Amino acid sequence: MGNLLLIVVLGWGIGAFINYIADVLPVKRRLSVQFCPTCESRQPLLNYLVWPRTCPQCGTRRSWRCWLVEVISIVLVVWQWVEPSPVLGFPLGVLVLAYFGIVVVIDLEHHIIMHTVSLTGALLGFGIGLRLHGLVPTLVGGVAGFMCMLLLYYLGCVFARLINRRRGSESIDEALGFGDVNLSGVIGLMLGWPAILMGLTASIFFGGLTSIVYLFILALTRRYRLFTAIPYGPSLVAGGIILLYFRDYLLAYLGN
Repeated sequence: MGNLLLIVVLGWGIGAFINYIADVLPVKRRLSVQFCPTCESRQPLLNYLVWPRTCPQCGTRRSWRCWLVEVISIVLVVWQWVEPSPVLGFPLGVLVLAYFGIVVVIDLEHHIIMHTVSLTGALLGFGIGLRLHGLVPTLVGGVAGFMCMLLLYYLGCVFARLINRRRGSESIDEALGFGDVNLSGVIGLMLGWPAILMGLTASIFFGGLTSIVYLFILALTRRYRLFTAIPYGPSLVAGGIILLYFRDYLLAYLGN
């Protein structure tokens, strides 16, 4: 029971860290003290992390996202403790999930995968790839992931320009951002060659599925507009998770 309590506390701490990075980094572009998103006043640490999570200056409450991220983090860390990743093991498995959590939360809220996050992921991915696959498969996987997504990025840019010309001066969002290209390279380093090809295939599948759900939610909330840009980072992360955390199930399925 004591070990489980420590694991739960670890999961909460990781969720709190993800929330802190997602709160601070996209706004300040660097690490800083915790602050209120409305009045930007500094928040007391205990208030920010535990309770009441309300700004003492303007009364703004922290968003429901912070609670959701912490609950999901606890569940995922407990899951990794009970059934560690067959590829990464428990410590690395938790570390990679924390990194993916930062990517997903920031991309969903701000539609951006920041260069600092990508650089950190590249260092992490290179270390993991080197440990799992060796130097050459790691580098080839990273380059393949980067180049495949770079091609899709430029195709998306061409498509956006063609649509803009046909619609006159009104512009549409690009289908992919360059952060997605960088993230694909990071996941390529983690998966290595040729597993990155399977990871990208899974990402395309999840991309289509999540796009349908995302557009449906926008339509229900009356925020949908034609050619709405959809964050693609979560789909890339899902493809990586399938191969890093569910490899044995996938191999058993393919074997059948």
